[in-house]
Amino acid sequence: MAYEQLNETTVIEYIRGLPEVKSVFSDLSDLHVREIGDGNLNYVYIITSNKDPNETVVLKQAVPFLRIVGESWPLPKERMTFEIMALETEERYCPGLVPKVYHASHEMSLVVMQNLKDHAVLRGEMNQGKVFPKLAEDISTFMARTLFYTSDRFLDHRTKKEEVKKYINIDLCKITEDFVFSHPFYRSDTNVYNEKLSQADIDLVQKDGELKIRQAEMKYIFMTRAEALLHGDLHTGSIMANADETYIIDPEFAFFGPIGFDVGLYIGNSFLAYLAHAHRQVLLGNEPVEYRTWILGMIRDTWNLFAQKFERLWAEHHSANPEPFWDQPTAEQDHAEYRKRSLARIFEDTLGVAGSAMIRRTLGLAKVSDIADIEDLDSRARIDRMALEMGKELIINRNRYDGIDPVISLATSISPADQAIG
Repeated sequence: MAYEQLNETTVIEYIRGLPEVKSVFSDLSDLHVREIGDGNLNYVYIITSNKDPNETVVLKQAVPFLRIVGESWPLPKERMTFEIMALETEERYCPGLVPKVYHASHEMSLVVMQNLKDHAVLRGEMNQGKVFPKLAEDISTFMARTLFYTSDRFLDHRTKKEEVKKYINIDLCKITEDFVFSHPFYRSDTNVYNEKLSQADIDLVQKDGELKIRQAEMKYIFMTRAEALLHGDLHTGSIMANADETYIIDPEFAFFGPIGFDVGLYIGNSFLAYLAHAHRQVLLGNEPVEYRTWILGMIRDTWNLFAQKFERLWAEHHSANPEPFWDQPTAEQDHAEYRKRSLARIFEDTLGVAGSAMIRRTLGLAKVSDIADIEDLDSRARIDRMALEMGKELIINRNRYDGIDPVISLATSISPADQAIG
């Protein structure tokens, strides 16, 4: 059918016409719909049976503009095609870590999927100081499996190149190139930041020549290094979780890019949560050290588990599929050293992206509620400055860190775990 932007009335008619949802709804005659989209791009509807609230789905539709800005910023609605393809690929490699898809329409630029009603967006839950014991295990599994199984480490040359071609996500990559790697680093009209930040605070980023050089390198890596299929927007706002389960959602930015990009976005956003809880734990009536220590431990475990799982998948695949290239007597230890050096380079990219994310969320257009919702602007400005300091260090000196522990030490040197702000 021809594209039509749905609303709270027409979405019910659309759902009733889908045979695929009959496995979810025993009766399609009495449905309730609510639009909950609070993101930057799309409209999201929850459709629920009034007779049985357990019978429910989510419909997500792309519109031909950037929602956060409006119709003055056109954006091809066909971006939903990338999300549909990515969800299918992620489900293949990580069953149980992405929502089940019931129906997808490229023509209508929409997907109907499992309503994760027993889960909540991770960012909001962490803002309330909730702990997620399985988070590092689940996120590291998702990243290791999706990033390994879509890379040249696993795929044959033809399949890999066909996949790269299929995922040329021009418009959403341009958003990342602009809003993550470019605009926050100069006086762009799109930038929005805390009025309590001084021009000197901003100039520490926007007038630093070495930072510009190192950031330009990061942008070029993002644009040219098609290593694996990325989620493309992996942060605590793209994850829904409870104490027992973790689901990764919203892969509409999916494309083939540098492996460290997904890992870095997640880690950078997690460090922002760490900084924010110097104030948030005070608001919650807690001493900050316990929860902030949990966040640091989660970050440490996420990287270490990811690296272990990725390396293990690679080693097992190499052992089962020996290449004549590695035929020297020392092949086993040489290949192990090759894997080690490759992971070191991925870690360097990870830190550069993490730093970019921290600066982007501080000076750029799209904020994170962890910090942006802090009402005390002076307290928020203190946290903003720490985010800028840490982000700048990670970008400039990303090649000087030989593991996650020195990065944890950097975070605690900027903001000790027991620091209380506000």
